Amino acid sequence: MNVIIDIFLEFINKFLGQAPLLLGTVVFIGYLLLGRKWYDALAGFIKTYVGFRILQVGTGGLVGTFKPVLEALTSKFGISAFVIDPYYGQASATTMLDNVSSLEYVGYVMIIAFLWNILLVAFRKQTKIRTLFITGHIMYQQSAVLLWALYWVLVGSTGAEVGMGLVLVSGLVIGTYWSVASNLIIEATNEVTDGAGFTVGHQQMFGAWIAYKIAGKIGNKEKDVNHLNLPGWLSVFNDNVVSNVIIMTFFVGTIMLIIGKDTFAYDTNKYYFATYIFETTALFAVYITVILTGVRMFVSELTNSFQGITNKLLPGSVPAVDCAVTFGFSPNAPAFGFIFGFFGQMLAIGFLILINSPILIIAGFICLFFDNGTLAVFANKAGGRRAAAIIPFFAGMIQVLGSALVLTVLKDGGTDVIGWMGMFDWATLWAGTTLLTKALGIIVPIILIPAMLVIPQLQYRRHKETYFTSMRDE
Repeated sequence: MNVIIDIFLEFINKFLGQAPLLLGTVVFIGYLLLGRKWYDALAGFIKTYVGFRILQVGTGGLVGTFKPVLEALTSKFGISAFVIDPYYGQASATTMLDNVSSLEYVGYVMIIAFLWNILLVAFRKQTKIRTLFITGHIMYQQSAVLLWALYWVLVGSTGAEVGMGLVLVSGLVIGTYWSVASNLIIEATNEVTDGAGFTVGHQQMFGAWIAYKIAGKIGNKEKDVNHLNLPGWLSVFNDNVVSNVIIMTFFVGTIMLIIGKDTFAYDTNKYYFATYIFETTALFAVYITVILTGVRMFVSELTNSFQGITNKLLPGSVPAVDCAVTFGFSPNAPAFGFIFGFFGQMLAIGFLILINSPILIIAGFICLFFDNGTLAVFANKAGGRRAAAIIPFFAGMIQVLGSALVLTVLKDGGTDVIGWMGMFDWATLWAGTTLLTKALGIIVPIILIPAMLVIPQLQYRRHKETYFTSMRDE
């Protein structure tokens, strides 16, 4: 039995947890089901794998470039607090679970959740679920963080191992979230991507849906952030590469000037501080361009091949993929989301300092850029640049305050707790679930499962005739 479990866990870690391999295999199977030759299917696998790796190079480059700036900001002003960043949240979760000899249960949660997602899609006529969540690294992160959070508020510092009952509930509730939230945002994603045939499977699915729905009441979608059409010298901002470099040089460059050159470790024989600032901030546009290249390479393969899976294995299903894939359809929006989300987070952090909060939050780049950037993409589509600025601003405040609230009960784990996920859904839905579970017990996540499953039923009632065909919210 232990051998089977070990093989299962190895498969989860080395395959399901590796998004490029998982997506490439999905494309390969899809093409075979479409009747393509094996070498065409292999070519699709390679293009998908390479395209997603290019996407990861771009996203990793963004994190690697800007994370030191935020760390320097922390070091300069002597701040010691919790970081709202998915990898800090994951590190807290895995360390805490390892302390109670229960880290292997994360794999159980993930496989239960994935199988539950497949089952809900297989019975789509009854469940109204159309989406298969295949963002591997996000699946592992969320499984780990939710299991840790629920374990801590239910069991606390007793040192007992995680029970199988909690593993089962955690798997079912996170699998329901993957299914329902990615399904909820299908129509909005379809509009954002001009019918590319996928949906978002990430950390802010409910948040992006809310952003899309309220954006039209805030701004005008005709005033698109990607088509400013500015007069005179301002026309340089019409080019997204130029505008990204100028905006980020002004914004991040100002922060770097405030921090001071002595805080940064750079080669003074090679750079003036001014040129170091420019080369650092210009990398933003470089990595955005890299991301767009990767997106273009694998999205078409994934979209075409998934028709095979849709037709043969899981009819009516739609792949739910990384939020960064949407950036290629609105290149300027992520910068808007980053900047205004930063302002919102700084205001909320200032509020925590003002009230002498026992929890002090440090902004994490992934949360700032990928979360607020995604919200800005969806907001821009429905409400233009005004919505793309206002919604991330308030989202930034919510990310900080919601994370601070949930950390009031999770921080008791000691120095091993270094942060929380911080993304919009995790500062709202999952922060609230954790706090309510602390107060009321495991009944909270259990009730949440059927409560979330009501959502696709309500979606279906809105457009029964086209629900499984056109993917348009009519």
